[in-house]
Amino acid sequence: MKTHAQQTKAGRRNYGQNYQRGRGAEGRAAAILRRDGWSVNISPGSRGSADLIARKGTRVRRIQVKAIGSRDIRTVEAARRRVQGKPFNVSRGREVWLYSAGTWYRFTT
Repeated sequence: MKTHAQQTKAGRRNYGQNYQRGRGAEGRAAAILRRDGWSVNISPGSRGSADLIARKGTRVRRIQVKAIGSRDIRTVEAARRRVQGKPFNVSRGREVWLYSAGTWYRFTT
């Protein structure tokens, strides 16, 4: 099944760039977690319930990572509103790390 982005000409043109942007953000998020002592697995091909699964002792975190090129996000609340709408529609109760213009916004939906 095609994603929404793959159904339009512009979406198909940008699809590879968006995927690479997302994978880069996942790698940066994993590095942050590893520096803080977490063991991190990155979901292959962005499949599964979360992009990152981080473990430290008995604690487990399932993190959805989003990377966008928009520069209009200035607060955590703005980031939360952005991912709750289309095209993201992140599930409620999900830990989300959004990367935009060199800044991380971390929150739970």
